[in-house]
Amino acid sequence: MNYLAHFYLADPEEDLMFGNYIGDGVKGSDLSRYSENVQRGIRFHRFIDSFTDDHLLVRDAKKFFYPSQAKFSGVVVDVLFDHLLALNWERYAKHELSSFAQRCYQVIDQHPETLPIRSERFYGYMVSNNILEGYGTETGIQRVFQGMDSRTKFSSNMSDSLTDFKANQEHLNEMFNDFFPELNQATENWKKEN
Repeated sequence: MNYLAHFYLADPEEDLMFGNYIGDGVKGSDLSRYSENVQRGIRFHRFIDSFTDDHLLVRDAKKFFYPSQAKFSGVVVDVLFDHLLALNWERYAKHELSSFAQRCYQVIDQHPETLPIRSERFYGYMVSNNILEGYGTETGIQRVFQGMDSRTKFSSNMSDSLTDFKANQEHLNEMFNDFFPELNQATENWKKEN
């Protein structure tokens, strides 16, 4: 799952949302520079990634993209599952996607002093391009993939994955809607236990 799902699963706890956002930008196990609640958000991010990567439906979804994307197939599925979350937003969320995106940006704005450099750089890009709301459009997803293509050290051509996505969208949408409620339940259980 990518940024939209991470925010959605952490909502409404703001420290959990913030810690979850910076999870990719924080390396290692020493989280001592962050408050306990933000540390919890970082651990939550890692739980979501682990649960997602190990899930059979996600592994099956990667197979659609492996021929063209190889090692980037997991990243492609993460982004496309955020796209499918946005397309199915009314099924899962109580608020409009546009207002939820603005709320997420406001949460990050409240913690500028603790943003890791990687998270800070991406945050500027995310807000200026309204990436969270853009997950709901083909143009927005194309922009995300183009940005990722430009940041990879090797040729990735993730933008080309939209062709494979369109050819298999109905099946991938079914897979997403089977997977996401399981992830949602697993994260609710995690939050109760941690």
